[in-house]
Amino acid sequence: MLASFDRGTRLSKHRMVALSWATMLFLLASASIIWQGLPIFNSATLPVAGALLLLLDGLAVRDRSNQPLSLSGIVLLAVALISTPSTTLVLAAASGLCIRLGRLARSRYEEWGRRALESGARTLGIAIVLPFINELGLWSKLIILIVSYIVVVQGARLIFALLWDGKQITMGTWQVSAPNIFSIEILPLPLAAIGAQMAEDFPFSLVAISAAGLVGSAWMVQRASRSLGLQRRTVAELGQINAISRAIIRAELDVDSLCQLVYGEASKVVDTSNFRLGLFEGRFFELKVRVQDGHHEPPLRVELPNDRGIVSWIRRTGRSLLVEDFATEMDRLPAQPTYQAEYPPRSGVYIPLMTGDEVLGTISIQSSEPRAFDTDDLRLLSLIADQAAVAIDKARAYSAARRRAAQLATIGEVSRQVTAILDLDRLLPSVVHRIRVSFGYSQVHLFTFDELHQQLFFRASTASDSPFWQRQGKRLPLGLGIVGHVAVTGEPMLVNDVREEPRFLPDQHGIAAELAVPMRVGQQLLGVLDVQSESYGAFDENDFFVVQTLADQIAIAIDSASVFQSQQEEAWVLNALLQSAENFAWVSEISEMLYLSVRLPALLVGCERALCLLWQRESNRWILAEGWGLTNEQRQSIGASATDEQVPWLERMRSEGESFAAELVDLEQLSSAGLVPYSSYGAVLAQPLNSRGATLGVLLLEQCGHDETWLPRQITIAAGIAGQAAAAIESALLAQIEAARQHIEQEISVAREIQMSLLPSRLPQLEGWDSGAHWNLARQVGGDFYDFWSFRSGPSAGEMGFVIADVSDKGVPAALFMALSRSLVRGAALDGSPPSQAIERANRWIMRDSQSYMFVTLFYGIINPVTGRLRYTCAGHNPPLLYRAATGQIEQLRTPGIALGVIDDAVLGEAETIIELGDVLVCYTDGVTEAVDSTMDEWGVPRLMETIHQTAHSDAATMLHTISSRLAAHTGDLPAFDDLTLVVIKRLADANQPV
Repeated sequence: MLASFDRGTRLSKHRMVALSWATMLFLLASASIIWQGLPIFNSATLPVAGALLLLLDGLAVRDRSNQPLSLSGIVLLAVALISTPSTTLVLAAASGLCIRLGRLARSRYEEWGRRALESGARTLGIAIVLPFINELGLWSKLIILIVSYIVVVQGARLIFALLWDGKQITMGTWQVSAPNIFSIEILPLPLAAIGAQMAEDFPFSLVAISAAGLVGSAWMVQRASRSLGLQRRTVAELGQINAISRAIIRAELDVDSLCQLVYGEASKVVDTSNFRLGLFEGRFFELKVRVQDGHHEPPLRVELPNDRGIVSWIRRTGRSLLVEDFATEMDRLPAQPTYQAEYPPRSGVYIPLMTGDEVLGTISIQSSEPRAFDTDDLRLLSLIADQAAVAIDKARAYSAARRRAAQLATIGEVSRQVTAILDLDRLLPSVVHRIRVSFGYSQVHLFTFDELHQQLFFRASTASDSPFWQRQGKRLPLGLGIVGHVAVTGEPMLVNDVREEPRFLPDQHGIAAELAVPMRVGQQLLGVLDVQSESYGAFDENDFFVVQTLADQIAIAIDSASVFQSQQEEAWVLNALLQSAENFAWVSEISEMLYLSVRLPALLVGCERALCLLWQRESNRWILAEGWGLTNEQRQSIGASATDEQVPWLERMRSEGESFAAELVDLEQLSSAGLVPYSSYGAVLAQPLNSRGATLGVLLLEQCGHDETWLPRQITIAAGIAGQAAAAIESALLAQIEAARQHIEQEISVAREIQMSLLPSRLPQLEGWDSGAHWNLARQVGGDFYDFWSFRSGPSAGEMGFVIADVSDKGVPAALFMALSRSLVRGAALDGSPPSQAIERANRWIMRDSQSYMFVTLFYGIINPVTGRLRYTCAGHNPPLLYRAATGQIEQLRTPGIALGVIDDAVLGEAETIIELGDVLVCYTDGVTEAVDSTMDEWGVPRLMETIHQTAHSDAATMLHTISSRLAAHTGDLPAFDDLTLVVIKRLADANQPV
């Protein structure tokens, strides 16, 4: 069974050569008989010897050389010694033609070729010496006969084996089988002399007994050979199967690699020149390994016919099948082959890959020759299949688990990215793009449900320019198509072959499969998520799980975004209605006022476009000052001008100061004069910008539809905005220079002085301690501050408190909030309360006294100058850096907590540590670490740590100077991006060192 099957296409040629040569030998022997001119046979010897030869050849042993070994040579040589040459040659020729080959020959052609070879070899081996031994004695005759018989018969077999199996295999098998050939066929040949003597001198009864003994010996040899062969074969097979099992067990948990390994291992025990290994995937059969005539072919995925074919039968029954010859067994097969081939196989073995009761796939080997495989092949392949099935099942489970983990991770990543977007116009295109990139679907569509019109809207897609949906107006009635059906039923729909689904809408070319799932929040339908593939059978349970999970996540994201947008819009409208005048009052730049004059109508009135035209008294021209709802190309027309003569109705509005309805506004004049950058209009409302009896300009508001009308409420709001805009613009024009000067002077002269007065005038002087501070603002005033104080009484008596803080804004608002925060923090901490309690109290005061929606981060600590104990709390601030002199390591002092001024009941963490001799504490605001150079590279915490390491043995002033110098060198000539503050507190290694 372990012989190689590497003969390939040369097999027919070798058979032809072998059969021709054997026939030649047979004819040569026959010619020898005729040349003798003797009688044809001896009537007394022929039947007895023939029967004995028939028995002995029937008990022939087939050894590893694949040659039949028998004791018939004893009888032939005995006959040659006592009978006529013709009788001897006839028996030799007939015995060769009747020798038992078993399954050694795999075709009738090969079987009779081997028998012809054996017949000719036996005849020739005796015939070539008979003419020369007539006058010799018994033993001389026997020796010559033995030599001739051995040389010719064994030589013929060897030559045939070389032609049949090749040199390498023949030498290997004959070397192993030489002892058996010698002991069974060569060594017993001298017994022919005894047999001949007994046949001449002994009674027939004794000869019969001796013959029976010879047959019994042949039977015992056959039994022993079979037993030994079975044992050897079993041991070899077990060893081979054990090696195969180890190889499969140690193999990588990858299905494709494992299938290739199974093929390689099967090739060691069976003929795999035509090999198939396939796995079932639903109603599809995926051939992982395909070998045809020794050539590897690419994997193939086919759809299994319903209950037809051998593969379907194996999947249904889980049984193996051995076909010795399709031509003779076709009508008796449990299932008929479904393949069509020019040269179909004649024989094959088909084995299921099973784990428990589940059939995972099949392994099959085929041959163009009949009876190419036997039950041994079936058994060996079944053992391999059992091992392979377990490994493949584990590999598929591992692959499925790994794929599910990857899918969940990808779903989580997509969900995080999706939920971070609250703008639906950005959210939905981002969703479909990320799904396609992450999961590789051909197309991804997202439909939202329009409850008012009871239809689906083609909202986002990876093929958003689809001509099909453009023709449909991006609308889909409920119930139409797969998507419409899902929206009506609320149930997902998976179609792996759209040719079989009448509801399929061919919106994209080449689509073969489609999967649609509803997007719901509770019982509310928000839309439908639809994915498509260009491959039939592309979707499975994993895809269903992925798309359904994504649909649920997207539904939540859409709902959150919708709620957020609705609340944001409502809050903006209400706030703008109440504080529109305040908005204009807060801005000082004319450009900002002009922007508000066109932006507020778009929000509050609901117009699609808004234009602000200003009258230039110096040049007597109208100018397009600002616009909303314009494209980038249209915005390039801002600054265009025209005269009263070019637009007569504008002159009338300027003189009369009245608003005009759409029918009285001739925008064609504006377009002709180049004042308006478009020529297609909707319903237009013109509102004059009047202030103190003069018209400063005109506010043009436009709705998109020609059939739209302006409501009284809209006109009133538009008039109010126009009045406020006019007043703000006039005030800005009159006081622009003065306001700017006063604003700058106020920030410089008042705010900075106030801020400076709030900072400590001198730093604390403690024995054994050194401290320093550096404060620099991005503007004239800012939001950073620091402070020190000593406790005279209370639980912290004799200790020193310090704080460093950063307000969320810059400039005057930050400075004011800084003053408030500094006072409240100091007031909350002076009673010596633990840090977290004091700062939580300060937070409540800030929330009570401030309505600015600003916040402040800070770090507050209390140091015992004697023990070095530091108790501290961090309210959302950059964690200070504590350099440990003993180890050279730097620790970041962190505690849980958020900034002050965010929520009323903020809970802050508190921790403590010991500042040992030589340790340095560096506190800083984010203006230090977030300072950037011209390439926008931040200075960062690592550079700050490096500087601390290098200057830790210097005094506080030197450390501050080095840090600020390196920071300035990093930023170069760039203006400060943010306020920055540094506080350094060092415990001196020598307590007597001067402070």
